[in-house]
Amino acid sequence: MAGNLFDQINIRGTVDAWARFTIVAWRKELRKKNVGVTDELYRSFTYQLQRNSSELTGVLLKFKYYGRFTDMGVGKGLSAHERSNNRINAAAARRYGANVDSVGRRPNKWLNKVKTAQSHRLREILAEKASAAVAQNIGQSLTSEFNISING
Repeated sequence: MAGNLFDQINIRGTVDAWARFTIVAWRKELRKKNVGVTDELYRSFTYQLQRNSSELTGVLLKFKYYGRFTDMGVGKGLSAHERSNNRINAAAARRYGANVDSVGRRPNKWLNKVKTAQSHRLREILAEKASAAVAQNIGQSLTSEFNISING
């Protein structure tokens, strides 16, 4: 993303706004899916712009790690590899009255849909900005080289 200082600041501002919007979308999803008894996960969302010298290289979205466990439906007595057996045991107990242990924990999907949608949206926004910058540079080059005027 090399370019002049204005372009770098503009990209930083765009990514900064995107990160704040993504956090708001995740918080809405948490409320919609009724995830968390306390608001600890809700309040834990932060972001950090990553830079290499003066260029923006990435954005890091952070939240409490146990939020991933809620999304996967594990934790509180149910490990990831036991999840499939848990479903079988619960079905056996319901259907046949079998005396087997099962944990009433199901995945509460709140993370991946928003993450994927917002990642694609950031790509679209940055592609639009890049294509506009390329078109502007080509227009300036043509105008200065050949004295051609391009409208629009």
